[in-house]
Amino acid sequence: MGGNQTWVNDFILVGLQLSTEMETFFFWIFSLLYMFSLLANGIILALIYLNPSLHTPMYFFLTHLAILDISYASNNVPKMLVNLITQNKNISFVPCITQTFLYLAFAASECLILAAMSYDRFVAICHPLHYTIIMSWKVCVALAATSWSCGFILSVAHTILLLRLPFCGPREVNHLFCEILAVLKLACADTSINQVVILAACVFVLVGPLCSMLVSYTHILRTILKMQSREGRRKAFSTCSSHLCVVGLFFGIAMLVYMVPDSEQREEQEKILSLFHSLFNPMLNPLIYSLRNAQVKEAFHRALQKRFVDMGNNMTLITEFILLGFPPNPRLQMFLFTLFSLFYTFTLLGNGTIVGLIYLDSRLRTPMYFFLSHLAVVDIAYACTTVPQMLVNLLDSAKPISFAGCMTQTFLFLTFAITECLLLVVMSYDRYVAICHPLRYTAIMSWKVCSTMALTSWIVGILLSLVHLVLLLPLPFCVSQKVNHFFCEITAILKLACADTYLNETMVLAGAVSVLVGPFSSIVVSYACIVSAILKIQSGEGQRKAFSTCSSHLCVVGLFYGTAIVMYVGPRQGNPMEQKKYLLLFHSLFNPMLNPLIYSLRNSDVKNTLKRVLRMQRVL
Repeated sequence: MGGNQTWVNDFILVGLQLSTEMETFFFWIFSLLYMFSLLANGIILALIYLNPSLHTPMYFFLTHLAILDISYASNNVPKMLVNLITQNKNISFVPCITQTFLYLAFAASECLILAAMSYDRFVAICHPLHYTIIMSWKVCVALAATSWSCGFILSVAHTILLLRLPFCGPREVNHLFCEILAVLKLACADTSINQVVILAACVFVLVGPLCSMLVSYTHILRTILKMQSREGRRKAFSTCSSHLCVVGLFFGIAMLVYMVPDSEQREEQEKILSLFHSLFNPMLNPLIYSLRNAQVKEAFHRALQKRFVDMGNNMTLITEFILLGFPPNPRLQMFLFTLFSLFYTFTLLGNGTIVGLIYLDSRLRTPMYFFLSHLAVVDIAYACTTVPQMLVNLLDSAKPISFAGCMTQTFLFLTFAITECLLLVVMSYDRYVAICHPLRYTAIMSWKVCSTMALTSWIVGILLSLVHLVLLLPLPFCVSQKVNHFFCEITAILKLACADTYLNETMVLAGAVSVLVGPFSSIVVSYACIVSAILKIQSGEGQRKAFSTCSSHLCVVGLFYGTAIVMYVGPRQGNPMEQKKYLLLFHSLFNPMLNPLIYSLRNSDVKNTLKRVLRMQRVL
């Protein structure tokens, strides 16, 4: 390659060539579609998990399809969104190869899962009497495991062949993400082996499964047409039509991208097709299964129809609640009132000091402290939503809270909790960019990007809380008015409803997965990259400073996510309500108080600013 050969360490994702205004517009559109994909697939997963009537092979495979859709979208879309709002569209070599590997693994696995689903439909319709024997749980698990294994093995083969190639020329990947064909065009070596392996893999995971599905559906169609009952034919067509729509969308686009001969004119078309494949398909799949699948619709309908139950002519609707809180012990309650009042005062003072310092000192007007100011505001609002009512109950445990006041408290508590979850994710991304890409930090974390991230966190928190509130308000409360909690917490309120709360619990679980498990996983990945980057720093002082800027955030993340995941995602059994009450007490009282302490005691910039302000006050 010559003595002046330069090896490429990162790539530039060209993406869509749009104006700044159009990029901002598409950022919001794609963000909403991505959030809808996560929420819709999360609801499908929760419905299948919570509804025993959906614990069948068909819905077992559907859960795997939903997981793949979430993984598929999460692998491609976040980087795509970042590129839409930043001028710097670089992606380093390792993340690019990782994205390529995961994209191929999830795509190949989804092809094979769809083939397994068609086989399930074939057995159900063509051999109904032997269905339970043929499609045993052992067979279903084996089919699913084989699909995932083959997807990852094929992806490993492609990745190994890709890693052997030298990249020493152009850096511009003419795509929205690191897609294997687009990356191969940048290699300064012969890629014929890679092309042959890709073609062979396409035959294996596209042409082969598609042919088997065509054979399966040919037999299915013949069997359906032989049915005497019109209702039987309608039901059989209904169970297959959803799967056929998904297969048509997925395989049609995949074959256009990978099986049609390439040309320069098709590059832009392939980008749009891949955008549809990675953004719209994961969003449309749960819609297709919910709108065209009778059993999924019936699961929703049952949840809605059972909301209002006939409690007889003597039913009395509750218009206020009594918060049980702590055991009735006057001395203990007075002590706790004094203690919690001090904690509450310190929370307001500590977080108010953080906000004031960031506002007064221009040296703290950086992205890191911009997000910290939002976190402090959320902590103040979080504490103000729950603690005052808790203090009132300690003075007068029999004093009720009105229905409207209780619903408002529930809504605000959820809003601030969800917003804080997302802000902590944004802060981890900020630390990742600062440590792993320090030279491009100011370009990536521009004020436009920071404002967009903060605003998105608040909007998503409000919207998800509105969904929970809309589902909570129609429920009748007519049995007990005693809430076994310190404040109006949604799971404690749901226990008092004299109607079926299945849909509410589904949404709580889906919401918890989308704002706790997903964000927490992204934080773990960010800090894995951060630790790897810190360990490569030669200077001991540099390592100490890098760990110092991250340790505060890690402490806050550990406290917040630890209690929240145990509360809302942990196993339902083995966690009595009393334990969860006190966990949430820590979550809503101690976390907002500890956050400013952690950031002030472990952050040198905040401590130095506080010292300067105090010295100025003494001079004055």
